[in-house]
Amino acid sequence: MNDFHESDRDPSVPDTDEEFRWENFSDHTMDDVRLPADAANRNRRPFERPWTLPERVAVLVLLWLALGAALLSTLGHGTGLDAVRRYLRYGSRDTDKLYSYPASTLSRFASLGDTLVVLTDASLRLLGANGEEVWSQPVRMSTPALSANGNRVVAWDVGGSELYVLGESGPLLSLTSEDDGPFLSARLNKNGWLAVTAGRQGYKGTVRVYDMRMKPVFEFHSSRRFVADACVLNDNRRVAAVTLGQQDSVFLSDILYYRLDQTEPEAECNLPDALAVELTQRGSGLNAVCDTCLACLAPDGTIDARYEFQDAWLREYDLAGNGFSALYLSRYQSGSVGRLVTVDDNGEELGSVDVMEEVVDISAAGRYVAALYTDRLVVYNLALGVYASLSGTENVQSVLMRPDGSALLLGGSSAQLFLP
Repeated sequence: MNDFHESDRDPSVPDTDEEFRWENFSDHTMDDVRLPADAANRNRRPFERPWTLPERVAVLVLLWLALGAALLSTLGHGTGLDAVRRYLRYGSRDTDKLYSYPASTLSRFASLGDTLVVLTDASLRLLGANGEEVWSQPVRMSTPALSANGNRVVAWDVGGSELYVLGESGPLLSLTSEDDGPFLSARLNKNGWLAVTAGRQGYKGTVRVYDMRMKPVFEFHSSRRFVADACVLNDNRRVAAVTLGQQDSVFLSDILYYRLDQTEPEAECNLPDALAVELTQRGSGLNAVCDTCLACLAPDGTIDARYEFQDAWLREYDLAGNGFSALYLSRYQSGSVGRLVTVDDNGEELGSVDVMEEVVDISAAGRYVAALYTDRLVVYNLALGVYASLSGTENVQSVLMRPDGSALLLGGSSAQLFLP
């Protein structure tokens, strides 16, 4: 208890137990009495008034705009934004073994978002984002092959009799080739339409088209030339097929365009001095990978541009970049001296880097190209400037680039995530 002294008493306050009245206070005392609201108003400075809701919203918007401008000015070309996306998506899990699978020297891999597709000569598997097995199927394939586009992937045995189309949760289509002809190639367009090229008794090839529900909607047979590859254009109305022939001991390569409601080709594209081996989508047109060039084809089948290899040998390529293709061109038919180049969909070279060592594998996705060397991994940007690198990859057999700049390092029986 505090001690009270007589000197502490306010002489203006009546010393009585009578009922409290304002008139018992002197005038000068009343001047010093402040109600709570008065006290607040007298002590507050003008800029300390409460902010209104519109003012608070405006300040928040300005702060977000300033933050966005700072990010855009410092991160550059989206690669820094990809780093933010990777952190939000993965955290720092780049040392984890995300996926495990049976070891095989014939393993093929494809990515469907966070789902990994693993195809070997004996099995086909879907592994989920946490490495769990979503679906699996025993297969018997001597030459397994995978091709992905969008949220679907097609797996088949080149020269064999099995073919599967998969989504992220399981199979959408399962085919067995007829007795008179094996599967040769299979391609998906961005809308999920499928073109299957196969052999056919009495013909030099056949192409069958399936819509997004995996229902057959078109088929044609070639009796004049061999059919090597085909794909449905993104308009879902036409299919283009690579046909191969020979004249005066020289191989010829043509691309035939069929409307899905017609039996005769509506257009034909000749590729002089080039042997086409694969077609891929290029916006509304196509890219044709050839032994001597990369040909960029318009929707009507005309050649927009050609990127010539200039007597170099095409050793590796990946056409899955966002508006570009990655090519590894070797100076000699065998050896490890060459160039890694990126080419846009107009046939213009975006970047080039000399290579003086063995390239084990390359993979393109989004804005990035991954090159796996014998002892390290290098991730490049579109212009082939070094974006990130990782040493100690001697046991990695192949690489799978992802659009956000991360990469899967694929070993004999497990895969590890690399986050630049």
